[in-house]
Amino acid sequence: MITEASKHLQQAKNKAARYCSVAERSPYQVLTKLQLYGLEFLEAKVVLKALKEANFINEERFVSSFVNDKFTYNKWGKIKISLELRKHKICAYQIEEGLNMIKKSDYESKISELIDKKWYKLQGEEFFLIKKKKTCQFVISKGFESHLVLAQFDKKVKNLLEL
Repeated sequence: MITEASKHLQQAKNKAARYCSVAERSPYQVLTKLQLYGLEFLEAKVVLKALKEANFINEERFVSSFVNDKFTYNKWGKIKISLELRKHKICAYQIEEGLNMIKKSDYESKISELIDKKWYKLQGEEFFLIKKKKTCQFVISKGFESHLVLAQFDKKVKNLLEL
């Protein structure tokens, strides 16, 4: 005989499986969603474990997907990606592994692309230092390391002066 409690758990598991099949989800997201479904914390942990065993939830896969999407489409730097992954309760080791997937050349290319994009939007600005400050602040606010942004900016200026 199926009890009401086990029926409720099965329904929650099915809902969570659908939730996970739409997009990669972190264990923390799923746990939160299960509690919103009305499960107690321990019940939610049981369902979460079952979803992990059925491979609906995979932390490495989530981190890989998150890093790729945020870097490629949102044009976020490693700092911002790392902060967002911490909000998902991902361990530091997993975050580091995920961030290491970004190629150095792609990272520098993205910084350069963002510098160009912002620089040319500031055509009305007359003063070089104001344009530099606004451009670099924009790229840094996207989560890129300030020393890399400044180095890339200086490299671009040097190339322009050599022409």
